Amino acid sequence: MSAPELTHPTLKDLKFEIGQVLVGWSFLENTMRGQLKRAGLQKKIMKGPVIVHWRTYPDRAEELLKPIEKVARVRNLLAHCIYSLSADPWTANSAVIVCVAPDGTKHSLNIEDLQETCTELSKLMVTPIRLYS
Repeated sequence: MSAPELTHPTLKDLKFEIGQVLVGWSFLENTMRGQLKRAGLQKKIMKGPVIVHWRTYPDRAEELLKPIEKVARVRNLLAHCIYSLSADPWTANSAVIVCVAPDGTKHSLNIEDLQETCTELSKLMVTPIRLYS
């Protein structure tokens, strides 16, 4: 008798997707940093998170700020707030990450949420935006 074939995501799959989001965020930050550099803000961006500096240009970056904030929220939960991971490869929809935000709010992310975040990160990295004249 052979073991049943795994048909749903495992913990390994879940951890892989977490890594994909974190790596994708790093690439997006590099893209944002490049835009800020081209806008002549090299010294200003040496300190603090890049997204903080990006927020200072809402007039030019407004169309990207909302989707960036959305992926930043997921990234921040994954980077700072993971409370538990669970996945049962024999049960549908069981691959879940529970994050507890600093205010105590619990957030559940499933593997599809992470995959959607990666897709959004990829789109943001190739969306042209000019912060400089």
